[in-house]
Amino acid sequence: MKKLSATQHEEKPDQLPINCSRRSFLQKGVITGLAVGGSLLGLLNKPRVWAAAADAESVVGSLPKELQQYYELVTTTPLGPSIYRDFKPKKSAPWLIGYASSFGGNTWRIGARTRLQKTLLPKYKATGLVKDVITTEANLDLPKQIQQIRQLVDQGCDAIMTIGAAHTALDAAIKYAHDHGVLFVAIQGGVSSPYALQVSGNYALCGKLQTQALGKRMGGKGNVLIVQGIPQAQASGDFQRGHEAGLKEFSGIKIIGAVAGSWVDSVAKTEVLKFLATHPQRLGGIATQSPGDIGALSALQQAGRPIVPMTPGGEMGPLAYWRDHPDWIDLAYQGWPPGDEMEEGWEVMLRTLEGQGPKIASILIGPGPITHADLAHLLPPGTTYTSNEWVEPPYEKWFPRKTMDMYFERPADPLQPKG
Repeated sequence: MKKLSATQHEEKPDQLPINCSRRSFLQKGVITGLAVGGSLLGLLNKPRVWAAAADAESVVGSLPKELQQYYELVTTTPLGPSIYRDFKPKKSAPWLIGYASSFGGNTWRIGARTRLQKTLLPKYKATGLVKDVITTEANLDLPKQIQQIRQLVDQGCDAIMTIGAAHTALDAAIKYAHDHGVLFVAIQGGVSSPYALQVSGNYALCGKLQTQALGKRMGGKGNVLIVQGIPQAQASGDFQRGHEAGLKEFSGIKIIGAVAGSWVDSVAKTEVLKFLATHPQRLGGIATQSPGDIGALSALQQAGRPIVPMTPGGEMGPLAYWRDHPDWIDLAYQGWPPGDEMEEGWEVMLRTLEGQGPKIASILIGPGPITHADLAHLLPPGTTYTSNEWVEPPYEKWFPRKTMDMYFERPADPLQPKG
């Protein structure tokens, strides 16, 4: 079991009306009021056509058995051999790194960037591996981000990182980087380009484990509402596929609808309240994507409905509620800790620059369980139900070095002297 530790939290009033963020950059152009019957849910998450081709050339079966478990339910990320198995950078270390940020204005993105700037950059500069990191900020503007990626290439970056949001929009810019000998790493997957090396948690597997625990807590029967992230986003679709797969194991559980929470707790609260106003039937549970669980919790409270079990995924607020109400749920799963996801992408990038040779186009890791006993060391004293900071596993437990080594042809500690 992965032991988790906490990041700093922000003190806020101990009440549930909340305006959380995380990935709110994806809101533009997104419908946030979707509610559909359970029979229509599968239409929202049809696998993309290109994924079938990736599956046909999958090399997952050639990976060590310990890694193959992390690819359960994967359909939306390339599974073929990495084109970077024999990659050699244009020049030797120290390398110049580009971080093409699409958005930086929510707590998840802040947590990821803090790990990059405060921990990773100083440590790797001190060893002489990294010269500097050039960070650009597109502020939700995709054409601007594409331009910034090209500029980072032209400025002499040896590798570029981004957190993928748009599935295909960056493909030409990623190809431009590849054609100029620049390694491109997409953290959290999310891009379709074969020229990107993708690093991510398995969100579908996390969703399945979450709803397996939810179904057991519900006694295998009752009505469930699904709170999506953004239906058009890959990560949201992956989580929901997992949620549906877990719930299918319980014949007495019925999905009675879904709302789009847009990964923003205030939006999730509004949409859950709308659903509750038109669906008076008794709820047995809510499958949420974080952020979204705080909003759903607040909606139940405001509507005067019973607080039913949910699927918290890493924000401190819901875990604080569980701390004070031990019987609420039995188990939680963390699938995307911000700092650790930044670090795993960074380490994959540095190992690839060193010529270690990634074996597969998409490097995945599984979710980490959280028990009620873990909360004593997870949550700082005074953490409230409205805290939208994130718990973080120690990185060495989230992505152990021996696990990372198995993904590479010529593995080595990237911080150890070579030669």
